[in-house]
Amino acid sequence: MLKIKIYILAVLTILGFFSNGLVNAQEKPNVLGITMKNVYDAFGKEGKGLKQDFGFSCIINYKGKMILFDSGTDAKIFQSNLKAMNIDLKKVDIAIVSHGHYDHIGGFDYLLEINPKVKIYLPNDFFSLGAPIKFPFRETEPEVAKTLPKEEQYFRGERDLEGMITVPTGRFWKSNVEYLTEAKEVLPGVTLIPTTSKLMGTFIKYPPFEDNPQLIGMPELSAAFATEKGEILLSGCSHSTIETIIQETQKICKDKIYLVAGGFHLIPYGRDYITSLAKRMHDEYGVESVAPAHCTGQLGFSIFKSIYGNEYKFFGLGETLIL
Repeated sequence: MLKIKIYILAVLTILGFFSNGLVNAQEKPNVLGITMKNVYDAFGKEGKGLKQDFGFSCIINYKGKMILFDSGTDAKIFQSNLKAMNIDLKKVDIAIVSHGHYDHIGGFDYLLEINPKVKIYLPNDFFSLGAPIKFPFRETEPEVAKTLPKEEQYFRGERDLEGMITVPTGRFWKSNVEYLTEAKEVLPGVTLIPTTSKLMGTFIKYPPFEDNPQLIGMPELSAAFATEKGEILLSGCSHSTIETIIQETQKICKDKIYLVAGGFHLIPYGRDYITSLAKRMHDEYGVESVAPAHCTGQLGFSIFKSIYGNEYKFFGLGETLIL
């Protein structure tokens, strides 16, 4: 009887071994040690409890760290989608703001409610994100101040406006934040890439630019993740153009770019422009794979899919890239 029990146990163990092996073989292996999940977007397959909305947010798991990249438009939708996908923001190690537009920062209020001490990296944008700024103006006749009584002088004449650092408050004023003006490795293998968009900047018309208004550029952050196959580059909206972001990443990281994911901001552009860009990314910059999302546009999805073929990765709401 004992021998029979031992035999049965041995058979079950062997069957279990092969069964587990079969299951694992059918699953796509996480070869590069990174997964990326789209948790906020306006397109995707039907998913229970998921609500589509225009905006973007991505959860990245990289070498044991959970990273939040952007947070969509509506904090309530962001919260609901995370709940549907069983994602706990308390486990987020760091968060990244790509840029200050509403469709990328709305859910950070929810993050800070759940995980108020999390480290957040932001682009150096004083207009919408509260970055410190050096006072940008200088009076044409600053010596006049000395002719005024102290109560009419700024700071009673004890401080100069020129060179003054102003620190505005905002939604991040109590948070653990760092504004980046230069590329920085914020975790081993995770490098944040700053670029500046002139197209979506802010107009100034003060002297000496009253006749020809100038643009103050809008800063952006993109994230590069080092892997054995090369950098995996994630962009939020690519207002500074995805091509500029790729070029800057190659200069900073010195490695080839394996995959580019996120918003490429191509909705307003025509077929010829998008086709030319996709071919340059593939042929000149050597980007092996793409996973467009958010503001890339439906024409962009179609063209990139045509050019990249099997190396085009669908990355809609609720989708997880296992790399």
